[in-house]
This record gives sequence, structure tokens and C-alpha cells, in this order.
Amino acid sequence: MKLHHIAAAMALVTGLGAAHAGLVAGNEAGTTGNGSLIMIAYDKRGGTTTAGVFDLGIRIDDLVGAAGHAANVVPGTLENSKMVWDFTTNTFSINGTVSTAYGNNDWTTAWNRLLDNSDLADLQFVVTAFDAVGSARNRRTIVTGVQTPSITKMSTSNAGNLGLVATNNTIFIPQNTRGTHPTADNGAYTFIAADGAATRANGYAMAGDAFANNWRNNNPLNGETFAGTDTYLYLVDGTGEFRQLGMQSAVSLNVATGQLSVTPVPEPSTYALVVAGLAVAGIAARRRKA
Repeated sequence: MKLHHIAAAMALVTGLGAAHAGLVAGNEAGTTGNGSLIMIAYDKRGGTTTAGVFDLGIRIDDLVGAAGHAANVVPGTLENSKMVWDFTTNTFSINGTVSTAYGNNDWTTAWNRLLDNSDLADLQFVVTAFDAVGSARNRRTIVTGVQTPSITKMSTSNAGNLGLVATNNTIFIPQNTRGTHPTADNGAYTFIAADGAATRANGYAMAGDAFANNWRNNNPLNGETFAGTDTYLYLVDGTGEFRQLGMQSAVSLNVATGQLSVTPVPEPSTYALVVAGLAVAGIAARRRKA
């Protein structure tokens, strides 16, 4: 079997039983230390209040395994896989193969509502997962960040607070009754201005709310970017150590196709080894021909 077929098969096995309906029931707040990956997308125009929360289904342990910290962790089943969430077809793919092992998805209504009420040139997004119960190295949070951070370690305070963002400034309890979160294993809800101030105060997802401000303040990796621009996945532990996932894990949101993708990118040293290998193979072929 090809490697990507093996990876897809393994993901199906490990994902069975992972289905969950509703944000709170699904533990997106990380209250067992194994929060679900979510995408928060929003229009950052001044005065605009459009933002959506998309439950992506997979958990922290699917990406990095159930043990270890940022500097020393066993890769999860999906860490080095290409993953694509298609919000227009409600499908999740692993290495090009659609997987239903992580539950049923219902994102389309929220996705269309996000696009219909946003200036697409100002559409930004983050991807994250929380651990609200661990401590020190055992508190593991996944965040997006720039490819080359200006720091080598974040403060212990920032790192610890990342795991508390979802619970101290919760969006999950009010979101749990909105959109398709209550009915789908992996649902979504997009807030727009017409929903009113009361709804905003109890479930507005990003931009200028307390959730956003705390996430930004505690993530010095600068993890929000515009749709169409790559960002990168990091595992952060409570001591401030962090590392990129899936080699370099480029994360991109494509508005035209309605797809969020995580694509492992080999490090430069890996490319060098491939080039060297091809060169050796070429020399051997010429010698055989001679």
C-alpha cells in the first residue's frame, strides 16, 4: 500500500467514536485536555461584526499524540497528513481521501453567511485547539502563527493563559445552541450584525471581543492572517516552549473554493536530501548506460 493510503486507513481506525454534537459536548473548550481543532473566521473591517466558528472535528491528540510536550512529543496519526475541510460540500479529506471517521459535518450555511456578510479582502482567520486542564508542560494548546517567529520561547504566563482563553472568555456555551453546532457532530455558526447586540454579547466569535483580545495578547506567534495567506500550526506547552507541527504545516483558507487546508511542508534539509538522492540516482543511471 502507498504511504498515504496507510495513513488514511489508520486515521479511520483512530477516528472511530470521535463523533460529537455540540461545542460543549464535543469538548472544544479542552476541559479534558484534548480540545477540538476549530477555525474562527471574521471580517475585521472597522464597525463590522461578522464572525464564524467552525468545529473541525479532530482533536489535539490526533495531531500530536496523547503524551509529551512541545519539545518532546510523539506525532499523532494526522500530524504529517494533508487535511482539507471543504465547507461547501461538508467533507473532510485526509491525503486526498474523504473521511467520515470524525463524524458528520454541517458547515455550508455558516460558510455562506460568512461570505455574504464580509468584505472578502478583509476576511481573516485563526485555527486553534485548547487544553484547559493541564499544567506546565502538560498544558498543550495548538495555535496558528507566522512561519518564522521573532521569539524562541514565549512567557510562561502567555503560554498558560492560552489554555484558559476558551474557558475564561467562553464562546462555546452560547455557540452550542446556534447554527448547526447542536445538530451536527462538527457544526458551525456565523454571527452577523443583524443578529443583534444581545447575541453578540453571548457568542460573538472574534474581532473585537474579549476572546479575541485575550487570544492575541497570549499568542506572540501572531497567529491570525488573511484568507489566501499561509499561516502555520504550532504546539505550545505551559512552559512557553513551542514547535511547528507536521514539518511546517502550512494552513490556508481559500475563499474561492471554500476550503481550509493543512499541508505539511518538508523542511529545507529534506529538500536537500531529495536533490542529493536524485543526483546519485542520475550518476548511477549514466554509469549503467555507459
